[in-house]
Amino acid sequence: MRTIIIILTAALLMAPGLSAAQMHGGGGHMMGGQGMSQCMMQNMDMMNQMMDEMHQMMGQGHMTPDQQKQMQDMMNQMGQMKQQMAGPQNPQMEQQQQKRLQTMQQRLKTLKGQVEHQH
Repeated sequence: MRTIIIILTAALLMAPGLSAAQMHGGGGHMMGGQGMSQCMMQNMDMMNQMMDEMHQMMGQGHMTPDQQKQMQDMMNQMGQMKQQMAGPQNPQMEQQQQKRLQTMQQRLKTLKGQVEHQH
């Protein structure tokens, strides 16, 4: 199960068109020449921070199967969001994504607390 999570994480990090270098380089424009909104940049930063936390948690290896399933679910959701972000965006969609990310961030915080108390 742990191997699957690591593979999924690696696949998410290699999602086309959305690496941090592409986002922040080139005058702040994406491949399609569209400028990134402040909200979208915040969403990407939040997603990257959560991915870092997930990597650390997985590296510790103290997760139950249920916790691994929750982690995998969040990774799948972030993968879908990255695909959405690669396409055309509007402010309403960005705000919805931000709310979803904030909810996932709370789930991750709760999950991290559970994992830390287990060992």
